[in-house]
Amino acid sequence: MKERKYLILLLLFMPLAMLATKIDKNTSKAMLTVTSYDKNGKIIRSGCGFYISPDGYALSTYDIFKNAHRAEVTDSKGKKAKVIRICGANSLYNIVRFRTESTDVSTLTLANDKMTKNDAATLISNNIKTLPVVTTVVTDISDIDSMKYYTLQKKVDNKYSGCPVLNSRGEVAAILQTNQNVKNTNSYALDIAFEKLLRTNGMSAAEIALNSIFIPKELPADEPQARTFIFFLTQNSKDTLTYLTAMEDYINAYPEQSFGYTQRATYYASLGKYAEADNDLKQGLTNATDKDNLHYEASKLIYRLNMIKGYQQYQDWDLNKAKAEAEEAYNFNRQPVFTLQKADCQFALKQYAEAFESYQEVNTSSISSPQTFGAAAISAEMAKMDSSIVLAMLDSAVNFYGTPHPKSVTMYLIQRATHLDKYGRYKEAAKDYQEVEDLSGTKNLNDNFFYLKSLCDTRARLYMRALTDIEKALSMKPDDYLYLVEKALAQWRMGNYDEAVYAGQKALKINPNGADAYKAIGLALGEQKKTAEAIKHLTKAKELGDPQAEALIQSLKDK
Repeated sequence: MKERKYLILLLLFMPLAMLATKIDKNTSKAMLTVTSYDKNGKIIRSGCGFYISPDGYALSTYDIFKNAHRAEVTDSKGKKAKVIRICGANSLYNIVRFRTESTDVSTLTLANDKMTKNDAATLISNNIKTLPVVTTVVTDISDIDSMKYYTLQKKVDNKYSGCPVLNSRGEVAAILQTNQNVKNTNSYALDIAFEKLLRTNGMSAAEIALNSIFIPKELPADEPQARTFIFFLTQNSKDTLTYLTAMEDYINAYPEQSFGYTQRATYYASLGKYAEADNDLKQGLTNATDKDNLHYEASKLIYRLNMIKGYQQYQDWDLNKAKAEAEEAYNFNRQPVFTLQKADCQFALKQYAEAFESYQEVNTSSISSPQTFGAAAISAEMAKMDSSIVLAMLDSAVNFYGTPHPKSVTMYLIQRATHLDKYGRYKEAAKDYQEVEDLSGTKNLNDNFFYLKSLCDTRARLYMRALTDIEKALSMKPDDYLYLVEKALAQWRMGNYDEAVYAGQKALKINPNGADAYKAIGLALGEQKKTAEAIKHLTKAKELGDPQAEALIQSLKDK
């Protein structure tokens, strides 16, 4: 009977015994203890990790790396190595792929095949003395995001989290997950194929999981993706080390591209480190093949600096230098975008006639836009060109949108209305103002807009609309002295003399020394044949400095 029991036990444990014999004797060499540190050098956490590639790539848990500013690994022989790049992270499945400074390391072999139900599985830890080898079997398999999620028969301590789960051939088939439920009687493991997803791409710099690790990230292998990654890194990362390391990696990987030099130069310039920025631009001129772009970006950088109030000029980095860089870019490659940059520099230098010519050159190109026509209009006005030229540019800006006009045209309609009003074409100006209101909606415009619109309506002799507009302005700002005076005048023009006097009196309550208010009241009283009162108010307006009051008084006396 005893012999029979012994034979049954031997048969039950034979698969696990067979598995143990198939584990490579060098497996332990690939196992790591991963330790992370905060910005003050204090240990955050330690745990299990393992090498998966001879050039130092490894896997571990996200928990170890979250909020870490530095990390290191220690192998089975006690040799330490720095973690130099984070290659991918997933907080949901608690896994990180990273690279150490070590090369030519021992690694575990990753399985190509999936485990199946009832397969034997072995857990290998980073410290066999404290966390011994565990043998178990797969009891259930789930499909999650096209990956396998394994349920293991034995529950183990969470200190095993991040440890490899080996199949019967000693290959890594899964990585052990942290057990979140203390009542679970099983353990869980994520398909090792998941590590293939742990690669940075252009959008990775916007990932919360990656941004919660302050160790430099590995650039995407594809150059356009690397550019996108760096762009998003500037938007989402406040970690200087991460950004500068990414820039250094990019420049080392793509020394012939101007992008790395100009991006880092821009970053240095934003910190006031102009010498470092200048050095990057000079390196780019030596190494980059797209020198036109380098000159263009240099022009934009220097131009932006000169637009900053309080900029202390570095060497010859003035607006003339910015213009010269734009011209140099154009000499290399006759692109209209370089002409546009030159035009902006000319405008900033107050070379308005030259800027107009440059903007006009752009306006005949494929990159013409309402903005370039608008800039040409302002340049023409500043150069004191004929009003017809200014209006022609604004017409082009408005017409660029086609008809019916979209809401986005309103900025140029306002500009054109302002100029039409200035040049005495009041009805056309009033039409543009009205279209702005129709497109934007009354509630989306401010009181000043309706004040200006009312003044234009008055000059266009659209008195009823002028009154309506000034009342809209007052509905937004009821105690404005100028608006009340304008309302009084609008009521006077409409023949509503009592209302004009009332509005003028309200204005005087706000400003008792308002000459315009006294004049408005005087005009209304004069129309009501209340000559004595009218002259009294007009005399007060004259005393307060109104230049028209004397003539108005005299006209009343002559009647």
